[in-house]
Amino acid sequence: MLARDMYPKIDLNTYQKEVSLKDGTKILLRPMVQTDKEALYEFFKAVSEEEARYLRDDVKSRLLIESWAKNLDYSRTLPILALKGDLIIADATINRRQFGWKWHLGTVRIFVHNDYRNLGLGGIVVDELVRIAYKLGIEKLVLEIPDTNTAVINTFTKVGFHRAALIPNMVKDRQNMPVDLAVMMRDIKPPLDESYDYDF
Repeated sequence: MLARDMYPKIDLNTYQKEVSLKDGTKILLRPMVQTDKEALYEFFKAVSEEEARYLRDDVKSRLLIESWAKNLDYSRTLPILALKGDLIIADATINRRQFGWKWHLGTVRIFVHNDYRNLGLGGIVVDELVRIAYKLGIEKLVLEIPDTNTAVINTFTKVGFHRAALIPNMVKDRQNMPVDLAVMMRDIKPPLDESYDYDF
C-alpha cells in the first residue's frame, strides 16, 4: 500500500467551498467543469500583454482553453476556479503524477483577475490548494515562477512556501528574453510520519 492511502479522501466531483474576501464579497471555490470553457476564455482575455509575457501557456488562445475543457482529468491536473456568481475571478491548478518518483509532488499555478487583487483572494485560494493537496496524499507543493513576479511570490511566502532555488535565465518570455526562475516549495506532510498533527 502506498503512503498516500493513509490520507483522508476528497470527492472532487462534489467538492465546493464558499469563502469571503476582505471586503465581504462571497466567492465560491470549485473544480473546473467542461461548461466553464467560455467563462474561462473571457477570464484570460483580460490578462494584460505585460503579464501574458511571463505565463507558461498562451492563455488567450481559444483552442487551448477548449482543449483544457475537453481533456479534464482531475487525477493529473486539478483546476480550481474562484467564482463571483458566474464570473471567474481566479484560476489555480495542481498538477501531479500518479506513478514514478514524483508521485508525492504537486506543482501549483495561480492567476487572479486584476480587479480582485489585494483582497486576500490569492492567499485564500493557495491555502485551499494546500488543504486539497493534503487530502490527495501530496507531500510537497512546488511553485515555479519568474522571479520578477514579486506579488505572487509574496502571496505564497505568506502561506508557508519558501524559496528553494533561483535559477538564472532558466526560461524565456513571449519576447524571447531570458528570465530568472524562482522555485518555491511547501511541505504538506512529513513523509511517513503518522504522528504529525496537521490541524486541518
